[in-house]
Amino acid sequence: MRKTAWLLMALTLSLMAAQKEETLAYGKILEIKEVMGYDYLKVDQNGTERWIAIAKAPVKIGDVIGYDTKTIMKNFKSKSLNRTFDEIVFANEVYLSHKVKSMKEMFVAPQETKEKIVEVDTSDFKEKEFYTVEELFKYRKNLAGKSVSIKATVRKVSHQIMKRDWVHLEDGTGSESAHTNDIVFTSEHATVKEGDKVSATGTIVIDKDFGYGYFYPVLAQKAKFIVE
Repeated sequence: MRKTAWLLMALTLSLMAAQKEETLAYGKILEIKEVMGYDYLKVDQNGTERWIAIAKAPVKIGDVIGYDTKTIMKNFKSKSLNRTFDEIVFANEVYLSHKVKSMKEMFVAPQETKEKIVEVDTSDFKEKEFYTVEELFKYRKNLAGKSVSIKATVRKVSHQIMKRDWVHLEDGTGSESAHTNDIVFTSEHATVKEGDKVSATGTIVIDKDFGYGYFYPVLAQKAKFIVE
């Protein structure tokens, strides 16, 4: 009886994993039509052209993106575009990668990323009102789960990737070669733009693996920004 229960559990887990994998697809963008907060993309999905609709994102023709295929509409009429799509995918989850060399690299978190942070002596750690980007990397374990603030410049903003905005911040500290000069603060909705000088506050999370190539030794979530 116990053996049968284990077999049923294993079968259920296998089916769940298979179903999750089947809802993921990828394609190369062939055409982009922008419509009020959405991008309609014609993609080449493994040799087949199809249309997908996503929330506005920093994409361009030639990019390879990943997307879920849970919601597919037949004979969908777009009033804004004045056309009817025989079939269109409305993707809630979108995975962007502008440095994709292979789909394995796109959908598997690169393990080498986890080795970029060299652990150092943090016995000199002291809590402070504002940290530098370099200090957030150095004291990441000391700060895990805590709310922190930094003053920095917005280097890049990526909107609504995995249902959040990704704001890259730099303040001149850290090392580019060691990947400690740029930190990401994520927010449900960020109104800041590239070049803004900001005070940013967020909760530190370490060794965060979102999957699909999104691994971060340290980042801040639920961020709030004040433009200075």
